[in-house]
Amino acid sequence: MTLAGFVAAAYLFADSRGPSPATVPAPAASAVAYHSDGLSDSYDGFRVEPLALPTGRGPGRVSLRVTGPGGAATDFQHVHTKPMHMYVLRDDLSEYQHLHPEVADGAWTAPVTISDGGAYRVYIEFVPHGRPAGADPTVLGVPFVIAGDTSMVPVPAPQAQARSGPYLVRRLDGTADLISGTQTALRFQVLRDGRPAVLEPYLGAYAHLSNFEVRTQGLKHLHPIPVGPTGAAPPDAVLAFHAAFAERGDKRLFLQFQAGGTIHQVAFTVFTT
Repeated sequence: MTLAGFVAAAYLFADSRGPSPATVPAPAASAVAYHSDGLSDSYDGFRVEPLALPTGRGPGRVSLRVTGPGGAATDFQHVHTKPMHMYVLRDDLSEYQHLHPEVADGAWTAPVTISDGGAYRVYIEFVPHGRPAGADPTVLGVPFVIAGDTSMVPVPAPQAQARSGPYLVRRLDGTADLISGTQTALRFQVLRDGRPAVLEPYLGAYAHLSNFEVRTQGLKHLHPIPVGPTGAAPPDAVLAFHAAFAERGDKRLFLQFQAGGTIHQVAFTVFTT
């Protein structure tokens, strides 16, 4: 059975003094909602067409052309140090990859390694020039399939912690369900040997979060909680994110951070009632 998800990318500088779920400030709203969900190859005058997609397991590449109202689109606002963020996701919500394509001759291209078969989707996220600061990105997507025997991975049940190498990441509200339709906060603490880890900037921030809804596979943008001095390392290695889920159901979240010179990734399942 095809599983679905809802992808979101959020970057932040956060600290342990972040607001409780009852007092989370709503993110600033732009006058126009530009956000799309990544389930279509076109939105708001922009369109993505695949030039090359993986056809088998192992190293490969994704190459896409983006066209806009004025023709080929090869330049966007730099958001967290990159003009475009690319995500690859298998439909069982595993095999998640976060890539940063380079543009040449009108094509956005990134190397990718596919370890197993199945149905995949490539998402691209960008903010065209001229949009106001803080505006939601445009998100487009195209599917591809890797044929052959496939080992599907069930979506794990909610857990309060996850590990990457020597680092333990705790969800500070445990496995509590969230309430759809309300502003709340998702807070995570990164520990090493039982002590707060020393986090390093990654893509202009201290963490990156992608959030997938296990039903629609549509992309929604989450917002960081603006606390602490800009650029400061998060006290006690606590990372906080805005979360406002429109629908009930399971979400699958991938959290990336850098410590010890290495990018680490952990995943959590969250349920909203």
